[in-house]
Amino acid sequence: MNLKQSYVRWIFPFISYILILILTGYACHGTTNNMDKKSSEGIKENEMWDPFIILTREGNKMVEAKSKKLYQNQNESALLVGNVMVDFYNDEGNHISILHSDSAWINEHNNDLKAHGNVHVVSDSGYTLTTHQIIWDNSYKMIIANDSVMFTTSEGDTLYGVGFESDSDLEEWRIFKPFGITRGGI
Repeated sequence: MNLKQSYVRWIFPFISYILILILTGYACHGTTNNMDKKSSEGIKENEMWDPFIILTREGNKMVEAKSKKLYQNQNESALLVGNVMVDFYNDEGNHISILHSDSAWINEHNNDLKAHGNVHVVSDSGYTLTTHQIIWDNSYKMIIANDSVMFTTSEGDTLYGVGFESDSDLEEWRIFKPFGITRGGI
């Protein structure tokens, strides 16, 4: 074996080995960064199971909220998920209505609540509101819906419409674009 053949036998495997190391290192490096980015995007800073939240105004309980889970990042609204139940109270502390939904956001700066998915509000006086999304405005103590609603009175009349606002006990209400038929005047 001459020197040239010996050199080729040694240098070719060496260069192949170096190329494989470089390509493997580069491929693994790129994949790891992408995976880290994707997995960290969905992580929330705070996660709680079976949370119970009480919102007050001037020391009076206005809302009690509970769900299966709560997620929250710093300086963001709290997200309640799974079997959300929200109890509303009047200024004297008496229970006036209950809300059920799939999820809800609570803004901790102004204590407003935004409920999403299969939203049902039932007042203690017998009124029922069904819609996809509502906002409870804490400063005005108002329930507001901007999409389609179904509202059932305590007398059993069912009204449909788009756009709704009411007080928290559903006693003083208004449907903005009503449609449907009632049994008598309302």
